[in-house]
Amino acid sequence: MATAPRLAEVTPDFRAGIRLLARLARVAEQACQSTGISLPQYRLLVSISGQAQRASELAASVGVSRPTLTSLVDGLEREGLLRRAPVPSDRRGIQLIPTEAGRVAVARAEGALTQHLIQLVDRDMAKIMSLVLSELDAALDREDAAAI
Repeated sequence: MATAPRLAEVTPDFRAGIRLLARLARVAEQACQSTGISLPQYRLLVSISGQAQRASELAASVGVSRPTLTSLVDGLEREGLLRRAPVPSDRRGIQLIPTEAGRVAVARAEGALTQHLIQLVDRDMAKIMSLVLSELDAALDREDAAAI
């Protein structure tokens, strides 16, 4: 039976990874800004493209407070990137639906970020990155499912 590595053995690698994630967040923000939306707006548009969520869940998944979420939604609605619609089964409920322009904004932001990252690495490294990112995405999905 394999034993888990001690914290001292993995911390330096993860510390570099954590710093890399912070740098990548800055790159992602710049890529989004270059296409006309902010990173929180991007995260909101991506979040509403999946399943319906309550406002508190949506705020948590976007990483903002509820008042900030309201401000983001108002701005995106003004820009025509999402629309509010009534929830058929809950007369007080409102669902957020990305518009075609919102889907285009997400695709533009993802294209800009993809282009930037691909320019940083060679083709073989891009394949490895794709595999690693896929594994991390699946792990986060499992974590999200377990929290429900």
